[in-house]
Amino acid sequence: MNTIDIFKQQIQEMMDTDYCSFIKALISIETGELNKDKLQNRYGSYMENDDLTLLNKFFYK
Repeated sequence: MNTIDIFKQQIQEMMDTDYCSFIKALISIETGELNKDKLQNRYGSYMENDDLTLLNKFFYK
């Protein structure tokens, strides 16, 4: 198993354990936001918006 496979497995385990906290952590890392209420609002917006992705659309081309 290579490093990428190990990381993918670890990420999947985090997502399976607590998806909400996982997404909030990613948002916090990318934006620098630490306020729990603001992170909750951004998570809510993410979950409500069907066409919102965490990766830039560039990666889907």
